[in-house]
Amino acid sequence: MITSRQWLYLSIAFALVLIATTALLPIPWFGGKTVIEEVEEVSSNETQMEKTFHLVTTEYKAKHHGKEVEVYRWNPGTLVVQEGDRVNLILHGLNGKEHHYSLKEFGIQGTLKKGEQAKVRFTADRPGTYKLLCHNHHSVDASGPMVAYITVLEKE
Repeated sequence: MITSRQWLYLSIAFALVLIATTALLPIPWFGGKTVIEEVEEVSSNETQMEKTFHLVTTEYKAKHHGKEVEVYRWNPGTLVVQEGDRVNLILHGLNGKEHHYSLKEFGIQGTLKKGEQAKVRFTADRPGTYKLLCHNHHSVDASGPMVAYITVLEKE
């Protein structure tokens, strides 16, 4: 006669054999891969991250050779994201009347006016360093350069 304890051990052994078989044999709905192979593939595909950054137009004033000079900047001036990240830039027009900006590699351009906010979205789909450039303040002669550098790191 089989006791209830023996039935328990037999059930546990059967469950372990079933789990091992499921993990090691190819399964049609996983494209002929085993459960272990499917889990490894899914976990190795890094999920996209959504990152949001707030950039503020900043004005600096100083005297140079007795003359007051102004310089405009994006603050912060450097952003780092991973390849594949969805990036949200929220631009705040704090200083300056208006700023015509572009991030040409991602097909983005617009105008940011003082007291307003602009939202920019893109997917960082290629590694490199890209410039968010204000065309009003593109050089030293135009109270700039007003540039924010966005570095996209290669996916590992």
